[in-house]
Order: sequence, then C-alpha cells, then structure tokens
Amino acid sequence: MSKSRIQIGRNVNVDFIQLYKSTWDKIHRETDVFRYKVENLRERIVNEKYLLQLNPDRSIKRRTPEQIDNICQPFDENKFNFTKASKDETMFSISDENDLNEHFLLVNVSPISQYHSLLCPSMYKCLPQVVTKDSLQLMLDIMCCSKDRDIRIGFNSLCGLASVNHLHYHIFIEKNILPVETVKCKHLKGPVYILDGYPVPGFCFEITRNTINSSEYIYKLIDLLLKKCIAHNIFITRGQSVSGDGGIVRVIVWPRKNSSGAKQLAAFNVAVCELSGWFPVYG
Repeated sequence: MSKSRIQIGRNVNVDFIQLYKSTWDKIHRETDVFRYKVENLRERIVNEKYLLQLNPDRSIKRRTPEQIDNICQPFDENKFNFTKASKDETMFSISDENDLNEHFLLVNVSPISQYHSLLCPSMYKCLPQVVTKDSLQLMLDIMCCSKDRDIRIGFNSLCGLASVNHLHYHIFIEKNILPVETVKCKHLKGPVYILDGYPVPGFCFEITRNTINSSEYIYKLIDLLLKKCIAHNIFITRGQSVSGDGGIVRVIVWPRKNSSGAKQLAAFNVAVCELSGWFPVYG
C-alpha cells in the first residue's frame, strides 16, 4: 500500500479530512489489521446531550493496556510502542512548515468508532506519553487546516487512562455535538477560562486563526500539571466561543486524580471521550 506524506501549517491548504477518511476506509476494507470492524454502531442521545455508543468488541478484543505507575514514566523500548505496529496500519505521515520531523497517523486497530486513529508526533524519537509544546502546536495546526466540524483530537496522560507509553493523540470523526462544546465558560485570568456548571471541572482555552500560535499559554498549564505530577486529559474541538458568538476551537484540559496500574477493561474508565460527554458502551 502506498503511503502519502502531507504538510500541515497555517498557510498550507490541504483537504486533510478527505484524505483521512478515504485512507482509513481503504485499510478497513482491504486489510485485516483491525481487531474488529466498526460499521453502523448503535447510539443514543441521553438527556438531550450525552452520546452513548454501543461497541461491545472493544472491551474484549483490544490490546492489553500497559502497566502505568508514574505520570512521567520513561519510554520502554521493550514494551509495545507504535514503531512496532504493522506497516499496513500507517495511513500517512505529516510534516509541518517549520519542522523536518515526520509524524505518523495510524489507524487504531481497536477503534472506539469509525475513523478513530492515532497521531504519533515524531514517532521514531520514541517519546513517552507526555505532551510536548511542539506536538500540541501540531494539533492546533491540524484543527486550523481541517475545516470539517466533525474532527476532534484527544489526549490521555499517563495515570490519566493512557494505555500505551509512547506519545500519541487520538483523532476522532464524530457528527454529534458533544456537551463540552457548548457549555458556558467563566473567565479566570488572561486566556484561561473554566467550564461553568459542567459535571467535571476543567480549564478552557479558545483558539482562532489569529491566535493559532497560542500553544505556549496552554502548555504553561500542562507543564504545571506535569511538575505537580497531576494526571490530565485534553480535548480539542470546535465549539461555541466563550461569548457565545460563532464557532471557534476549544482546548479543554481536565486535571484529575491519578490512577496507577494497567487499565481494567471491564471497569467504567473515564478518559477523554467520557469527559467530553461521549460514552462508548462495551456491554
């Protein structure tokens, strides 16, 4: 299978979503890398906002999660990492305008839903599952280049329900509007807002084309959480601006109580999807 390389950046016009969907569909249709197929998942909207999606295969057919004991646990080349993934799992690679590093987009072989994939920044640098400022900026650039309302990007830290200790972000395509995308926010300080009346407290930043390079403000918060050894989840999505006018990109950061050990697949695990108001149901 031939692989494409695309360039991402503020001044680069690329139909990211079209390439993304067509490549994912081709791998899903023509290879056996997926542990199960995801087509026409049953779903329900509860209380007019929470999305429930039934996917019973994920809990019984996915890869066993890694043992995680520390939010800054070093990368271990002897454990599973994405350099060991099959070449057939690679959708395409990405570079940005100012960086020669190659970032790889892989299908998630145990997907939550159709088009669920993994973006591995600087994959062959073998970085642990810890947000870097450069990788965060790459995610914002992708959101800026992708005009499709349905794209979402998520991140689970170590001790925040991450399953693999190798730097990766989740990319989702989901047509439903999620609760965290419309919840009102209160101004805290500078560019920082807090979710107002949401079931789980979190910080919110808004990004427009004019502020796309504001990853440094978001990273200051993440860096503080890392220094304090506080687990966290990050969700990047389009939504209402904090003033309620028009649509912008929201970046939500949830600090959370640390978990340790390997994720228990039979348990109710609250990670980035669940925090956004999207609940995959496995049984």
